[in-house]
Parts: sequence; structure tokens; C-alpha cells
Amino acid sequence: MEFIFKEATKNDIAALSQLIREVWENLEHKEWFALYDDNNYIHELLESRKGSAWKAIDPTTGHMAGLYIITYPRTDPDNLGIDIGLPEPELSRVAHMDAIVIHPLYRGQGLQQQLTLFVEQELVNNGFRYFMCTIHPDNIYSKNNMERCGYKVMKQVVKYGGLPRLILFKQRPDK
Repeated sequence: MEFIFKEATKNDIAALSQLIREVWENLEHKEWFALYDDNNYIHELLESRKGSAWKAIDPTTGHMAGLYIITYPRTDPDNLGIDIGLPEPELSRVAHMDAIVIHPLYRGQGLQQQLTLFVEQELVNNGFRYFMCTIHPDNIYSKNNMERCGYKVMKQVVKYGGLPRLILFKQRPDK
């Protein structure tokens, strides 16, 4: 299925939060997803321009099929580039592929991969070169999807208040 990808705006915050909550409530393994106070987090992210959100729309129904939240950690001590030893001058070019949420009706259609590659290209166009994410070690679905997109597991760490996570990394050439 082909999807329409659009950058989310502040007008989308309620719908984004609703999708996150709906998917999280139906997760069998809730520890696989670090849930935050969605409305405030997304609003703060978009308002501060320390990140962005992208949505995937089903062109037939107009429903939101998925979303991607990206953060730009720059010199923040939580920058995953620090965890893997990226040189300090490169840290400002790191984007965290923070959270991807796919509505259950659209799973198994390659949407996570499509959305990841689309968002990466948008980020490259804006000067980002390094893409990083964290995934629970048991979440083979997300891990496999990200590896198919070219991400490599760099190390396992403890993040988000004690949860085990794999740090995955991908480097894209400058455009």
C-alpha cells in the first residue's frame, strides 16, 4: 500500500497522542515502548523545534496509519552519539528516531520501513547525517525493520529509568 507522508503540526497533537495511547494500551509487552506524557511531550518538542513528528496517512480512508517522532539532541547529554563515541563536532548532526507507532490495521505492510526511509531523507536534506534509535532487545519486529533500513546494533545499555535497550546506528552520506 502507498501512504502519504506529511510533517505533523501543533494541530495534530491530539490525534498523535491518541494514536500513541491506543497502540500502547494494546501492546502485549509494554516495556518495549517508553511511554511519555504524550500531549505535553509532543507539544514541547514541536514548540521548541527540538524535534519533529511525521504522520503516515492512508490515502483511501484519510486515517492516520502511523507516526514517527524525531528528536534533535544536539549537545544534550542524552545524545546517543555520546554512547557510541561519535566525535563532539558530529553530535549536532545526530537525529534520534525517537518513536515510531504503527496502527495495528496497517502492520505487516512495510510502513515502518517506508516511513523511516522517507523521514531519513527529509533529515538529510536538513543537514543530519547520523540516525540513531533505541529498541528493547526482545522487540525483534522493530529491530528487524530497522536493520532492513540499514541500522546496525552498536551496544546494549540501560535507559529510560532502568529499561534495557539496544542502540542502533545508521550513517548517511552528506547530500
